[in-house]
Amino acid sequence: MKTLAAITLLLAATAAWSQEYRLPFGGRWFVYQGGDTLNVNAHMAVRGQWYGIDFMKVGGAGGGSLTKSTGTTLDDFFSWGEPVLSPVDGEVVAAADAFPDNPVGVMDPKHPLGNYVEIRAAADRFVFLAHMQRHSIAVRPGHHVARGDVVGRCGNSGNTSAPHIHMHVQDAEEFGAGTGQNVEFSGIDVALAGKPFHDVRWPLIRGLFVSNDEAAARR
Repeated sequence: MKTLAAITLLLAATAAWSQEYRLPFGGRWFVYQGGDTLNVNAHMAVRGQWYGIDFMKVGGAGGGSLTKSTGTTLDDFFSWGEPVLSPVDGEVVAAADAFPDNPVGVMDPKHPLGNYVEIRAAADRFVFLAHMQRHSIAVRPGHHVARGDVVGRCGNSGNTSAPHIHMHVQDAEEFGAGTGQNVEFSGIDVALAGKPFHDVRWPLIRGLFVSNDEAAARR
């Protein structure tokens, strides 16, 4: 007969595995990098970041522009300063907050994540959210977060040349270790080749326009 402790651990593990991923932002964003091949996702070159995703917010008259005008300054990007939300329930295990935001077109390869938050979503699922604004991180290691909690703001720190949210999920805690995981996002709205899909559960690939389905979020 299983002990009470064993049953408790089993239930906890099952709950962790069964939780769903939501998009780490509000509003409508473009999947700038995503998918399982190098031609659509540069992250596939690094095993620890396999299936990593870069999101950029869109706006403007047609709802599909990345910038308000020429894109020569950080605040010209719709992504700049946008709240970054936790996509999962979990525990913050690491964070950085002091790296400067790069000017547009300048990158910092020595500190690839820049300002970031790492969340343990399960025993072998670690979510990285990177390139956030300096001094915008709202959580610290040991904090527990729920899906939708604000963890920081979109910036341009680290190995990036324009403001965006980078997200990837590893099966190991140390950045760059283990193997990147191809997670699915649930309760999202997707536009593919101009055709809308509502409240779906999908993995993401470059070229999609995505947002959280508001009705699904309220359930």
